[in-house]
Formats: sequence, C-alpha cells, structure tokens
Amino acid sequence: MGESANVEYLETYQDKFHFLVKRGYLYTAEDLWVSLEDGLARVGMTDFLQQKSGDMAFVKLAATDKELRRRDRLGEVETMKATLEITSPLDGTVVQVNDLLDDQPELVNEDPYGEGWLVAMKPAGDLATQGLLDADAYFVLMKEKLVEEDRKRRSQGGTNG
Repeated sequence: MGESANVEYLETYQDKFHFLVKRGYLYTAEDLWVSLEDGLARVGMTDFLQQKSGDMAFVKLAATDKELRRRDRLGEVETMKATLEITSPLDGTVVQVNDLLDDQPELVNEDPYGEGWLVAMKPAGDLATQGLLDADAYFVLMKEKLVEEDRKRRSQGGTNG
C-alpha cells in the first residue's frame, strides 16, 4: 500500500484503488463521516465505503425532524452490488436531507466528502461521548480493513463467492 502527503486528505493506494480520508472530519468504525459546522453535524459515507459498495443506484434517508439514537437506522443505499443499511453515527435530530441524491445518487460516489453528503443533524449531547474517531484513527482502521479484504480475496483464489 502506497501513501502520499496531501494537506486536505490522508490517502493510500491499494492495487489500482485510491482511498481518501478527509482531515478535520470525525468518523465511525462503520465508515461514515461527520463534519461539524455551525452547530450541525453533516453526515456522509466515506470514500472507502462508497468504493467498496459500488455504484449508487438509490438512496433512501430518514425524514427531516426524525430523532435518532446512535446506531438507529438512518436510511439505506442501494448499489449494483447490494443494499446497505446506514446507521446514525450519533444521537440527534435530522434537520436536512440531501435532496440532490433523489435524482443523482451517483454524487455519493463522485464526491463522497462534498456534494454526496447524506443528512445534516442537530446533535443531542456531547459528540466526545459518541465514540467517533478522528481522521488519523479512522485512517488506521480503514487500512486494516483494506488488508483484511485483500487477505480474503487472496484466500478465495479468484473464485466467485
């Protein structure tokens, strides 16, 4: 795995794939990011998760004003490979849903840390108690996942599984 120095992102390469982790964001072990701005927490899928999941075909998210606890169902995304349940990274209330994803679910793939965000939430309580990781800690976890996936792929010996 190669790595390079980038001011805005931590990045690594594995085979032909390039993975980015945006600095200054918080992350979950379930591969979601949280960006804090003006008292709101914007939530999205990490570059790793969107690449692993495949091309987005459909995104369905919780309604505005929905109160969620950490790990409650936030929505689901449907890709060419699978349907994934997305869980809330924190306790809070959904205050905005990215309506662009209704017609352009591919934004999650094209710009996971920007236009491809999922929801904005009003956090309930202190984010420090929500188990979120900083970019460096998530980057280490993501690289461990890449190694594990590579190990699984090699042990399958190219068989379809």
